[in-house]
Amino acid sequence: MNIGLFILAVYVLVLLGIAWYASRRDQKNIRDFATGGGFGIFILTLTFSATYHSAYAFMGAGGFVYKNGIGWWVNGLWTVLPGVLFWLWGRRLWFLGKRYGYMSLADYVTDLYQSKTVGILVTLITMVFTIPYVAIQAIGCSYIFQTVSGGMLSYTAGAVLFFLIMIILVWLGGMKGVAITDAAQGVFMFVGLIGGSFWVIRENFPSVAAAYQAAFDNCPALFTMPGPNGVVTAADWISRWVVITFGVMVFPQVTLRFFAGKSLRVMKWSAVFSSIYLTSIYIFTPCIGFIGRLLMPELAAPDTVFPELLLKYTPTAFAALIISGALAAAMSTGDSQLHATASMVSTDIYKRYINRKADENTMYKAARIGVLIIGFVSVVFALVKPAALADLLVLSTAGVGVLVPAVIGGLYWKRATEAAAVISIAAGEIMMVTTTFFVKFHPFGFSSGFCSMMLALILFVGVSLVTKPKAHTVEVIGSIEKFFGTAKA
Repeated sequence: MNIGLFILAVYVLVLLGIAWYASRRDQKNIRDFATGGGFGIFILTLTFSATYHSAYAFMGAGGFVYKNGIGWWVNGLWTVLPGVLFWLWGRRLWFLGKRYGYMSLADYVTDLYQSKTVGILVTLITMVFTIPYVAIQAIGCSYIFQTVSGGMLSYTAGAVLFFLIMIILVWLGGMKGVAITDAAQGVFMFVGLIGGSFWVIRENFPSVAAAYQAAFDNCPALFTMPGPNGVVTAADWISRWVVITFGVMVFPQVTLRFFAGKSLRVMKWSAVFSSIYLTSIYIFTPCIGFIGRLLMPELAAPDTVFPELLLKYTPTAFAALIISGALAAAMSTGDSQLHATASMVSTDIYKRYINRKADENTMYKAARIGVLIIGFVSVVFALVKPAALADLLVLSTAGVGVLVPAVIGGLYWKRATEAAAVISIAAGEIMMVTTTFFVKFHPFGFSSGFCSMMLALILFVGVSLVTKPKAHTVEVIGSIEKFFGTAKA
């Protein structure tokens, strides 16, 4: 029997068992489906951390180091700041969720600005850039399925299997099922990435320090900036951390977790532990990329450096088990994205524009139908793999990142206005698409995504200063200031 396929089957059965357990505790209403009813520190930390990471943690990070060297540690900002922002932004949205009943980002901006237009823009943009992102998890998982099964599962079978698992997980348990399976996968991913990396290093070198020294002796250019290929310039570095750090934090699968904490204390400690988790999981990643360049200098696909090293230098069963951790990374992101977009179908589309009188049970049913719809659309993306998809996925974070000024400005600034939100979002998206697909625009080496976010920020501030905010906007932000001026976290 193929050991990799056996391990894969056991892994999937365990996930489904966890989802079934969560479904027994589900309240069968939209609030429980969307937010889970309130999580403690352990579950919230791991569901946020596992959702934030995707297959990139296993498949892409080592490959970037392999090609471009030490500049990859721009990730130090990608991984520490999310926990900080989880507290700074998340606690304010958590409070508004309790005070005004918001269950999504679109809920919040529609009410804050008293504007259906802003709500529609946020809904459409987050869905447009999230659905293909779900598909890319399936693409990554399909290749992992092929590797783990020794080729017994084809790419198509892998993609379909991925979505069947995702749909069942989300259908069964909603946010509870997703969060609890995320927690299990988060632990597995953490142990697998650190344990597998350390095994590979010690199999070839007497210590981690010796591995670094050997890599430096072999290719010192990897230890310089902007790296051997000149990629990680100062402008590139700034563009990456601004676009990725702030952009990811307004994706729906992340913002839903702002509303899911049981208390402010849970939010605070989840923020702390998330930063620790997100950073420490990569502790051996630079070393893996460096020694991969030394041990496999002719590797055709650098993104596969970690799985290739595992297969070559560790026992087959162990390698298959750790590579399954890559499934955990992709699945924990994929199921959260599928759940988030299905929740949006119910709360931001069905309730708002199709059936305004829908009760929570009806909205719950609509969300489950949304799981099937979004799952079907996403699997079509994964199977067809249109040429433009890769560009769209690279841009997904920047596309959502354009929303940041309007979304976050509305948490802090009483001068924020509907006109500023609409103009900043629309202009930012137009610039991002135009300068990426039609007219290349990278002033001083900054990415088009970064420039689009800066344009959105400038317009949001400028237009807000010359237009008048609505009374309700001032009231909502005032309620935040009043609460956090006296509340103890």
